[in-house]
Amino acid sequence: MRRIFKVLGVMAIIPLLCVAIVACVPTIPLTLEATSPAEGAELTVTPVTVGGSVSNAEAEVTINEVAVTVAEDGTFSGEVELTEGENTITVVATLGEEIVTQTVTVTYTPPPPPLTLEVRSPAEGAELTVTPVTVEGSVSDAEAEVTINEVAVTVAEDGTFSGEVELTEGENTITVVATLGEEIVTQTVTVTYTLPAE
Repeated sequence: MRRIFKVLGVMAIIPLLCVAIVACVPTIPLTLEATSPAEGAELTVTPVTVGGSVSNAEAEVTINEVAVTVAEDGTFSGEVELTEGENTITVVATLGEEIVTQTVTVTYTPPPPPLTLEVRSPAEGAELTVTPVTVEGSVSDAEAEVTINEVAVTVAEDGTFSGEVELTEGENTITVVATLGEEIVTQTVTVTYTLPAE
C-alpha cells in the first residue's frame, strides 16, 4: 500500500515540476529589424521596397499602417510610395501584447524630367533663297550643350540658342544635338536652298 502511495505522490509532483520548469524558462522578447532602405538614404526612385525581419514569424507586421506578409523565416517586405523631400517609414510588429516599432527616415528627390529639344526655325521643308540661315530653338535644361551641324553654340539661361549655317544649293540637312550628361537628343531639319535669280 505504501508503494502505491509513493507512486501516486511522484505522479502528483511531476506535473508540478513541469509547470515550475516551464515558468522558469525566460520568454524571448519580440525583435524587429528593418534592413532596407537604410536610415538617411537619399532616393530617386519611388516606390521603395521596405524589407526586414522579426524574431517570431507569428508576429503581425505593418509598414505605414499597411499589413504585409511575414514569411516562415520571419522576413517581410512591402512597397511604400514616397513624396518629394523627407519621408518617415514606420514599421510595427505585434505579437500578443508585445509591440515593437522601428522608423526609418529617407529623402526622396524626383529625377529631373527628360531633356527635350525644339528647333523653331527654319521650318522643316522650308525653301530658302538666303544663306547663311539662322537656326533657332530651345532646350528644356540650360545646362545642356548644343551643337548645330557639329558646331557648338551658346545656350542662354532660358534654354534658347541660335546659330548660323551656310547652305549649299539644293537640299540641306541641319542637325541639332543637345547633350546633358548621358542624355543625347537629336533633331534634324531639311531645307532646300535655291540660288537667288540674278
